[in-house]
Amino acid sequence: MLRYLLLLLTGVTTANALLAGGWSVTAVTPDTRAALVRALSKTNVCVKSILWARSQVVAGMNYEFHIDGCRGAHGGECGKACKSPRRFSVVVFDQPWTHTTIATSVSES
Repeated sequence: MLRYLLLLLTGVTTANALLAGGWSVTAVTPDTRAALVRALSKTNVCVKSILWARSQVVAGMNYEFHIDGCRGAHGGECGKACKSPRRFSVVVFDQPWTHTTIATSVSES
């Protein structure tokens, strides 16, 4: 009985970690990178490399990326012109079912 109760509590704790509100470290996948590049394409910051990322479930997903990148005429992927990358923190809101991907915050760190 005690073993069953502990197993049940573990499942509840794990389920709560996946609910809306909390930030958790996330793997950088081709989809998360694509969301970052789409969001940055509307800014003047480009991404050279992603250092790490975390995610938050909301009415969609928030991603916080810590990147090396450059400021320039346009954002998205950095080309060869990015010779001296700097660190940036970029928060992206992504809601695929409405085709919404925006950078809600871009700051040099």
